[in-house]
Amino acid sequence: MTGTRPPVEDADAAGAADAADAADASERDVDPEDVAFVLVAAVAENGVIGSDDGMPWHYPADLAHFKRLTTGHPVVLGRVTYQSIVERLEGPLPDRPNVVLTTREPSDLPAAGRGDGNVVVANGVEEAAARARTVAVDLGVEEVYVIGGATVYEAFLPLANRMVLTEIPGSPDGDTYFPEWDRDEFEEVDRETEGDLAFVTYERAEA
Repeated sequence: MTGTRPPVEDADAAGAADAADAADASERDVDPEDVAFVLVAAVAENGVIGSDDGMPWHYPADLAHFKRLTTGHPVVLGRVTYQSIVERLEGPLPDRPNVVLTTREPSDLPAAGRGDGNVVVANGVEEAAARARTVAVDLGVEEVYVIGGATVYEAFLPLANRMVLTEIPGSPDGDTYFPEWDRDEFEEVDRETEGDLAFVTYERAEA
């Protein structure tokens, strides 16, 4: 199951601003050690993040928030999540290098994304992390966003420097859950609300 959100396309002006930001970022020198792995997810009160290869809610504000965060940065995602996005968009997430974590061959990926220079395939967590870090340095950005699904979140949780979680009201039915995490290992550093939603940022606590 995916547990990730389909992207939304903003107005042309917003897209131009995103492109300008990406161009500025590409001129920065980034130390590979400074690249942070950030888990991004929308999570209901009961921990549900997905149902039937999708999400049991639709909040445009959350989709826009996701796009603002991730545009211009590498994203790490599992094959099933990647496949569901390709089916919706007829291609991979735009304006974001996609690092697909899968044990399958690249030829097993949907044809729409195969051969796309914006798509990198990795066969393990260490390889995915290394490839994503390299892409981030090349882009001049300091964040790699991990966008699901559940097994990918769980695999990257030990590597996560930060989490940005959208708190979804209610407890909808679902079959995919965000992994359990130790509240003592992360501290809330920011909270923004918009309507019924809260966008909450957690930083890994210093030892």
